[in-house]
Amino acid sequence: MKKIQILLVVMLLAMTQIASAAEDELSYTNVQLQIASIQVQDDISFDDAVESLKLRANQHNLKFVGVNKLYKEIEALTGKPAKRMEIFNFCDGLTANKMLAADHMMIAFMPCRIAIIEDKAGKRWVISMMMDLKMIKALPEDTRKSAEKVMAAMKDMMVAASTGDL
Repeated sequence: MKKIQILLVVMLLAMTQIASAAEDELSYTNVQLQIASIQVQDDISFDDAVESLKLRANQHNLKFVGVNKLYKEIEALTGKPAKRMEIFNFCDGLTANKMLAADHMMIAFMPCRIAIIEDKAGKRWVISMMMDLKMIKALPEDTRKSAEKVMAAMKDMMVAASTGDL
């Protein structure tokens, strides 16, 4: 029994050292981020906001690449109803390629994500992380113009979702 305890202690120490070594290998890049949000008009349903978001993305040639219906996961884990929250992913593959060629760290912003959530009071919000303008301006001109176009499209998509504009 004593040998098993010693073995467990040795294994725990080894695992701690491995975890510490792995953390030491991580590097961090500080970036400035902006979080954009807009409240969905009271007369616009969650589903109408989603439809407007997707239709406007299509108008901007941003491909819808997936959705995470986070509230369903919460309901499955807790067994209780959850406020609706969904995270939508969009991508412009050519712009993504240009951005990654300029700086591989740009992958952290891909795909473009826009969430629609319902708060405690039942109000609906459209929320997205936006790159800082300094980051965009640091890109090569052609890439910068493409990134600016995608950022403008995302803002337009958020407004369209909040108003139910098709």
